[in-house]
Amino acid sequence: MEAAPQFHAKTGARLPGPSAVFSWLPETPILTQNFHVPDNWLVEVVRSKYDLDNIKLELVESNVVSEYELENLLVEGHCFEQSTGNPPRGLQFTLGTQHDPVMVDTIVMANLGYFQLKANPGAWHLDLREGRSKDLYGITR
Repeated sequence: MEAAPQFHAKTGARLPGPSAVFSWLPETPILTQNFHVPDNWLVEVVRSKYDLDNIKLELVESNVVSEYELENLLVEGHCFEQSTGNPPRGLQFTLGTQHDPVMVDTIVMANLGYFQLKANPGAWHLDLREGRSKDLYGITR
């Protein structure tokens, strides 16, 4: 699959993206259309004429057409104090770029040491939040 949009060489018109066609499906059961993607991909329907969780083909005029978009990725992790092995209490992370070092932030769950941040595809810097987190903790790579 090609991620970048494609254009006709002579007319400059945008070419259609990837598609899937399913023929001869039963018309009476209720069908669902969705994606099976990694859990940390946040995919949203951006265009569809029908409720994609309750498709009855006998009520569909012609085709069920939908367009999806990868809205965000979840950056996930676990962290623990090196000395005790316990999750760090009150630890906060930031995620940003070289030009904008703090775009999103999160706090580590005290019971599991789990954290997550929403991001788009690209190169990011994970850092400790200024203040108590940076004063008390460090990141071991």
